[in-house]
Amino acid sequence: MYKVIVFDVFGTLFDVMSIKDKVGELNKEHATEITNLWRKTQLYHATLRQVMERYTRYDEITKNALRHTLEVYNVPYNRDDINELFNGYQNLEYFKEVPKSLAELNDKPLDLAILSNGNDNMLRALVDNSEIAEYFNSVMSVDEVKQYKPSPASYALVLNYYKVKRSEILFVSSNSWDVTGAENFGFDTAWVNRRNDLFDDNGVKPTIAVNNLHELVKWIEINR
Repeated sequence: MYKVIVFDVFGTLFDVMSIKDKVGELNKEHATEITNLWRKTQLYHATLRQVMERYTRYDEITKNALRHTLEVYNVPYNRDDINELFNGYQNLEYFKEVPKSLAELNDKPLDLAILSNGNDNMLRALVDNSEIAEYFNSVMSVDEVKQYKPSPASYALVLNYYKVKRSEILFVSSNSWDVTGAENFGFDTAWVNRRNDLFDDNGVKPTIAVNNLHELVKWIEINR
């Protein structure tokens, strides 16, 4: 029986593509491509720094990834442009089913938590600017351990906050690499596959795959 449901943030609760219109203010023609590459570069830089053991905060990684992406597309920018777009990243839109789904889970005897690569200032700004902050008992950042997901130390942070067994935790993410890391650590996992992607199988698979959080709530009601 699950006691804690832990959610990833970027791409799981909040839509990283919702910043596309703001990106379009700098370059409308390639707004979608720039937004996609920004996200991919952000993840790549975090993974690279984890492998090299050269940790730096996620807000700096996000800004550096943006600079690189704009240079790839030959988009002129200045410091104000970077700061304005980064501020937009702290005001991402959540997926439409998120508030209702969290409210339904909050009515059950469960603790809801967040575990993200985002550093605390970045997370607090994003979550507190939304209407879903009230549903979470804790907002955990890997910045506490200076280890990015999917390192085992990042997921172990959950066990520092909640004195429960690994089998009593369900980890929820839309990122297959994140699901793989959490499953490898010993958590049950739910992969939120909104785009009908193929799961990137690296030796482990999610406990359950759903298309959205509504489906997750129904599954938890049956299986928790």
